[in-house]
Amino acid sequence: MRFQLPLVLSAIFLSTQSHAASNSSRPTATTSNGTYAGRYLEAWDQDLFLGIPYAQPPVGPLRFKWPQSIETAFSGVRDASAYGYSCYQYRTNFNLSEDCLTLNVVRPSGYANEKLPVLVWIYGGGLYAGSTADPQYNLSGIVRNSQDAQSPIVAVSMNYRLGVWGFLQTPQILAEGSSNAGLLDQRLALRWIQENIAAFGGDPARVTVWGESAGAQSIGLHLNSYGGRDDGLFQAAILESGGPVGAFLAPLAYYTAPVENLTRTTGCWTATDKVACLRAISSEALFAAQVSQVWNPIVDGDFLQAYPSTSMDKGHFIKVPLLTGANSDEGVSFSVHGLDNATAIFDSLMYWRSYALSPPSIRKLLDLYPNDPINEPPYGRLGNETYPKYGLQWRRDAAIGGDLVMIAQRRKMCEVYTRAGKDVWSYRFDTPLWNQSVPVSVPHFVNVVFSFQNISGALGPVTQYQAYKDLSTSIGRAYVNFVVGGNPNGNNGTGLPNWPKYALDAPRNMVLNSNGSFVEGDTWRREGIAFINSISRELLG
Repeated sequence: MRFQLPLVLSAIFLSTQSHAASNSSRPTATTSNGTYAGRYLEAWDQDLFLGIPYAQPPVGPLRFKWPQSIETAFSGVRDASAYGYSCYQYRTNFNLSEDCLTLNVVRPSGYANEKLPVLVWIYGGGLYAGSTADPQYNLSGIVRNSQDAQSPIVAVSMNYRLGVWGFLQTPQILAEGSSNAGLLDQRLALRWIQENIAAFGGDPARVTVWGESAGAQSIGLHLNSYGGRDDGLFQAAILESGGPVGAFLAPLAYYTAPVENLTRTTGCWTATDKVACLRAISSEALFAAQVSQVWNPIVDGDFLQAYPSTSMDKGHFIKVPLLTGANSDEGVSFSVHGLDNATAIFDSLMYWRSYALSPPSIRKLLDLYPNDPINEPPYGRLGNETYPKYGLQWRRDAAIGGDLVMIAQRRKMCEVYTRAGKDVWSYRFDTPLWNQSVPVSVPHFVNVVFSFQNISGALGPVTQYQAYKDLSTSIGRAYVNFVVGGNPNGNNGTGLPNWPKYALDAPRNMVLNSNGSFVEGDTWRREGIAFINSISRELLG
């Protein structure tokens, strides 16, 4: 899910839109397919390589198909000074095309022959929206932070297919091996990075993947892919507000009606080979037919051999160090308004997000998340006040929704990975936007502007802006330390208190707050979250 923030685009992003100079004065990198000329960003002392294809265009017979590597080489020097097309999606101003499988590399200038650690961004957007061309995802800020810390890194971002283009689910697509094409796009991009990042000064043996929301969900699914087989595509992971268990992985039968609607709308219902028919129609016709339907990954028996809740319980997952967290009030972004009593919440949860929660499980949740202002579990910044226009029990519903989708699985991943002997650092982001109206909360996505160092004066008065800027720098420094040395504390001061590793006997989070960050025990809402994690298979994840 994305929100439009009150953000002034930084000079970093605007600079990347300028006209490219001649090849002779531009940085170059020679990949397995040929040589690309990027652009030197003087104000930030960085080299940018944008819009590099990592797969064949997924058009015509390759529409919906698992991504195909580029097996040919080209001569001469190709331009890599501007972002490529964004993948098809709705309600956006991005420049769209099905030919969208490109990636971008940002490196500190002067490090072309080094072996720097690599940070790879995978954007969120519910697997139906998002683009590396979004200025909120500009990589120059985090790379500049690494330069200032004298711990330089290379950063990469990738586009991947969204919606029906990346996640069409039919028996024929399943048999073909293309059910999770959008996730396979990401995997092919990671393989391209392994084969080519050294040409940009990066170290393929030190790759950290980083994502938020559906990007973190994607990483969680990669961690549970192929029965836990580790192909060495990354060595650490940063997950913001998402993971594998909160993913909605419905069975194939769930898509019977959507597929019928799609094929009838496009005139492919009576075709002998419906998928071939869908591949033959124009991009415009397919785009017009898919405005409202949401498509998600499935357990396909190959990339995903089991639901993540099952594979994690069995230890069938890739074991790498983690830095993971969620925002204080994630559920504000997922809750249903107008719920005034327990019966209304019960009815909502019976159908909410199409989860198959059983009535006994819902009753247990209502017991564990009481509507008792004195004795109830803490509900984040929403406090004990009521907000009638949202519903008399909105706070209660928001806590349940946020824990179901984001927060419970964050705790579960911390516990599972710590139990597996891997280093884990956990956070709770607790800084609301400066101009948020009542009720003040810290909902989904508001942390991203801080992670990307994309703070500007539009975020508040000078005094508050400085506190936000300091917090943003601290978060960036902690991330850089984790990428470089596997520990957010590192050898460089972050401006944060010492960030403790997660421990089963003393679980703790770093609370990221612009008024002063601090360490807390990760024990709040213990019973409710433990119950959610015990029924995670019911959540179709």
